[in-house]
Amino acid sequence: MLRLVRVHPILKPSYTRSFHRYQHPLKAIQLIQTKNIINLHASFNRSVSKSMILQQTRFNSTNESSKGINTKLTETQQKLEKLSSEESTNTGFKDVKRLFTLAKPETAYIVLALVLILISSTVSMVVPSVIGKLLDLSSNTSNDDTGDAKSKEKVDNKEDRDNNTIYGFTHTQFFAGLGIVFVIGAIANTGRIVILKVTGEKLVARLRTRTMKAALDQDATFLDSNRVGDLISRLSSDASIVAKSVTMNVSDGTRAILQGFVGFSMMSYISFKLTSVMVLLIPPLGIMALVYGKKIRNLSRQLQTAVGGLTKVAEEQLNATKTIQAYGGEKKEIRRYASEVRDVFDVGLKEAITSGIFFGSTGLVGNAALLSLLLVGTNMISSGSLTVGDLSSFMMYAVYTGSSLFGLSSFYSELMKGAGAAARVFELDDRKPLIKPTIGKDPVTLKGKAIIFQDVSFHYPTRPNHRVFNKISFKIEPGEHICFVGPSGSGKSTVSQLLLRYYDATEGNILIGEDNIKSLSLRKYRKLLGVVQQEPMLFNGTIIDNILYNVPDEIASQKNKVDLAIKKSNCTKFLANFPDGLNTIVGPRGTQLSGGQKQRIAIARSFLLDPSILLLDEATSALDTQSEDIIAMTLKKREAEGLTTISIAHRLSTIKYSSRVVVLNKNGSVVETGKFTELIANPTSELNLLLSKEGQEPAYVAADVAAETPAEAPSTDNTP
Repeated sequence: MLRLVRVHPILKPSYTRSFHRYQHPLKAIQLIQTKNIINLHASFNRSVSKSMILQQTRFNSTNESSKGINTKLTETQQKLEKLSSEESTNTGFKDVKRLFTLAKPETAYIVLALVLILISSTVSMVVPSVIGKLLDLSSNTSNDDTGDAKSKEKVDNKEDRDNNTIYGFTHTQFFAGLGIVFVIGAIANTGRIVILKVTGEKLVARLRTRTMKAALDQDATFLDSNRVGDLISRLSSDASIVAKSVTMNVSDGTRAILQGFVGFSMMSYISFKLTSVMVLLIPPLGIMALVYGKKIRNLSRQLQTAVGGLTKVAEEQLNATKTIQAYGGEKKEIRRYASEVRDVFDVGLKEAITSGIFFGSTGLVGNAALLSLLLVGTNMISSGSLTVGDLSSFMMYAVYTGSSLFGLSSFYSELMKGAGAAARVFELDDRKPLIKPTIGKDPVTLKGKAIIFQDVSFHYPTRPNHRVFNKISFKIEPGEHICFVGPSGSGKSTVSQLLLRYYDATEGNILIGEDNIKSLSLRKYRKLLGVVQQEPMLFNGTIIDNILYNVPDEIASQKNKVDLAIKKSNCTKFLANFPDGLNTIVGPRGTQLSGGQKQRIAIARSFLLDPSILLLDEATSALDTQSEDIIAMTLKKREAEGLTTISIAHRLSTIKYSSRVVVLNKNGSVVETGKFTELIANPTSELNLLLSKEGQEPAYVAADVAAETPAEAPSTDNTP
């Protein structure tokens, strides 16, 4: 049996043609781990990036005819390799501005929350003044004869003591009113927290949805260079940090500003002399906050990058658990994972040390300031220029103001953390795919249109030195069932990749009828195609869910059509063995089904959609002979109806059912084309040589091919 293992540049869920509307969902992207391409570490390793750029430059210098194109690809690849650097030299204020722009739809709620913060902060700032008043009223001595600036206040205190009142109110009235004020403050604080939490969740939801859309819009070149784990990290932890920065953090910063302003004003009113001592705190705290904020922003980005790397490794290992166990590689993978954990720990340690030094230093400055206040304040009490109550109120306002300064420092550092995380999220949001998914004209239909490759040259962006096709040309007439065969690495699967326009040809044109596929709307064009891969990727749902995935309602509602598609793909037999039938759960990526069962489900979906052009990439490699014969008869009927089928195969049992065979060599060229019966009957044909090299014996087939092959469709022009 002929089995050639191919490396897929990107794997697409085989059971969906209109799945291209979303292009590359992250679940489907997980299959990228099977590709032999550059790994994700190149995205974060500058030395590897430089090495690849040097390779690209050498390739350009040896291929003058394609120099302009390759130079453009080099620049593009440079951008791809710089998906997320660990440190950034910019100030981060641009990202901060975008953070607040992101919250613009929630402006009304944030403003309401700020009003509630104002109310709750006002209530909090009343407390020191009240305590100072009560302390002065409880004092048995007073200096009523002094003529200083506080004489009016002392007269008021004397009147309150004589009348047994507080601020002119009876004790009952005052404490009842104070209780009501505290209740209002508590309600305002509760409303603030609820509003900001809800607003934060809205922002996270919006940001994650937008980031997911950006990921799904990316082309295969981007997905080849970036793994799922890093994208998941951007969707989850980074998005949460960003949302927190513009909700709860802004709330805390606003509260700190209000309390600091009110506290400083009240301190100035009570004693300007003591306030001057407090002002000495501002310069050292401001300088430390700026230095700390810049450092913490870079550390935050490094941490998120390290977490992304950890997520990538974990995702890959969990997806390949059976393979790891089969090769006994558990210890190796644990060491690999532990290395990533160590990277995260090292960055976290740096952040912890930086934060410890900052908050320890600011705490020392604050305590020194308080000691200075007590020293000056006690001297002022001794001189009679300040009362005990005034000093108490001033000290409490000083604590509030100092706390607000620390709060502002924390606000700034958290804002810089948000800026670091936002840079990673916005980087993905801002990335424009090289192949635009929605630009172009509507092809309407592909039926009756020929497929033409005109002098097509191509190499994968991640392998610029390996040219797959070198000016290859061929034509597929409408209604043909054409089969591409060739040794591994000859570019058979690349034909389907280019037709699906995962990549654009480096040189040459690919036409559908008279239209270059580059001129067509990619999503509308892909919805007219059908594709089944060798390893179909099923979603975690029921069998019927996967068969009907994104199938138009007018088709999905016709039970007879669904049943017919299931019968044509020979799913009926294995479905009869399942107690739940079509409602059987397939498991993540279809892990509860065999390879042949997954292929038949994917084929059933394609038959249900009945596309004008159907791409089968080793789609029957895991099927038994009976299932393959049944599917072959359906493909023969497609020929008779003028529908085109393109098969990529290695097995003789699959090749023999095609109306024409195209043989490719390792140089990416067509070396032979013709009807299967003609090529197999010629002992010196390239097809026979290929089958012989692969250990297949075509001789027995030649004698029986007429009997085994279904009736052929009308002949077509087989000129490539």
